[in-house]
Amino acid sequence: MSADVILNYLGQCDKERKLEFHIVCQCAPVLKGIKISNIVTIQSGTWKTVRRTLAGSGILCVPLFLRKDNDVIFLYRYEKLEEHLKKEDIRQFLEEYGYFDPVVESVIFRLRRRYQEYSEGKISFPHELGVLLEYPLEDVQGFIRNQGKNCLLCRYWKVYHDKERAKEIFRRYDEVRECAMKEMIAGCPLRQVASS
Repeated sequence: MSADVILNYLGQCDKERKLEFHIVCQCAPVLKGIKISNIVTIQSGTWKTVRRTLAGSGILCVPLFLRKDNDVIFLYRYEKLEEHLKKEDIRQFLEEYGYFDPVVESVIFRLRRRYQEYSEGKISFPHELGVLLEYPLEDVQGFIRNQGKNCLLCRYWKVYHDKERAKEIFRRYDEVRECAMKEMIAGCPLRQVASS
């Protein structure tokens, strides 16, 4: 989609529609059901609008950290996250970071607390967030081991393992992003984009 089409569309939108378009651009793979979760930064005080807008779509929204200038929110599909947390390698990895109860609510509670501590400068970045965003475990571990350097590829995440598989996932993410943006520009509400 051309930048001109996007800019023309945004020029005609009210604030709420611009917020929805931002969510579509950043979170289309979750909206379209091919990814478990996403993190996105939005204007301060707008996370409840996003939660209300997505109500009934199967996507939940929780704030990780609320600041004066922006809100950092975590969008996720409950059932998919629940299944992901049942995987033995994911559970073992999360236990290394103090996630001893692999229930969705407990994991999100701990993630929120750790992200807030990070945002307040009390701890380093909670890299376990990567596996909750469904990045391949090998890539999350590679990122930690390499301190974010020496990756094979960098797009939606830094790839340290299986570059070809990552390229295919990135291609699918790009496809659904394009589809979701077209739906928004055609007039679909965010809840419908997330449900289709």
